[in-house]
Amino acid sequence: MVTRQLVDSHGRRVRKLRVSLTDKCNLRCHYCMPVDSTFMNPSHYLAGEEIVTIVEDLCSFGLEELRLTGGEPLMRSGFADITARLSGLPLRKIGLTTNAVTLDRHLLHLWKDRVHHLNISLDSLQPARFKQITHGDHLPRVLRNIEQAKDQGFSIKLNMVVMKGVNADEIGDFLELSKKWQLEVRFLELMRIGYACGSQAEQFISAQEMLQQLRSRYQIDSELRELDSTSFNFKTECGAQFGFIASESQAFCGQCSRWRLSADGILRACLFKDDGLTIKGKSAGERETIYHQLLGMKPVRRPVSVFHQMNTIGG
Repeated sequence: MVTRQLVDSHGRRVRKLRVSLTDKCNLRCHYCMPVDSTFMNPSHYLAGEEIVTIVEDLCSFGLEELRLTGGEPLMRSGFADITARLSGLPLRKIGLTTNAVTLDRHLLHLWKDRVHHLNISLDSLQPARFKQITHGDHLPRVLRNIEQAKDQGFSIKLNMVVMKGVNADEIGDFLELSKKWQLEVRFLELMRIGYACGSQAEQFISAQEMLQQLRSRYQIDSELRELDSTSFNFKTECGAQFGFIASESQAFCGQCSRWRLSADGILRACLFKDDGLTIKGKSAGERETIYHQLLGMKPVRRPVSVFHQMNTIGG
């Protein structure tokens, strides 16, 4: 039973954690990192047992939901052992953000380890365009893996980063896919983070612009979600489910309930904060002090931009 909670001076309770397992990725999406990216030495990673200890700590403070991210988290050595250890913790929901390139190799143990919620990054349904965005020729495999995961009962959300002049003309195609496969699609505004800062202004399209486009083609109704949801959501009369993560035009800082833990053990209060607190190698007492210190580091308003690479902190 939880008898203590992490609540900041603005009444925001920390109940969700994003854990980046690695900064490595097998794709090179152009809004995330350059093609010639270099990655940290795995010796700098937070050990699997230490990740579990930190998550267990936070469960005692009321943590309810955990999401494993990267880079591409499936590239982390010992990934299955980490999920097996985490599955025994009193978490209401465990999720995974992945590009799904190697997802088929992990479906059995993910289901066994209670990792039933998959957020899959997919920015185009056109093979040539997918290759242009990701520098990887994997679209047929990704689509097969999504369909396999759906058939095995996983809850799936597709995350599409929408970019003007790149893939914005495909939002209708993604709604048709949602209708066909009966899964949720979320359209993400291009954020001013790291490598994307150079092209964000010319490629940005707001959630309201996207919604206006979709309203011209579909009958749309809004759906209620939890107050601290990252997305605002809709459904169409034909059965498609979709939402928007509009962190640029409609920031949700006032209701944010998330912290982030980087692969090298930096605990951050916000995706858009460069500063955080090192928790790697700390004692139980030191960790508890860090948790309370971090409460005061969560911004009330969205910072304009941040320059760390997206793959170093996780989606």
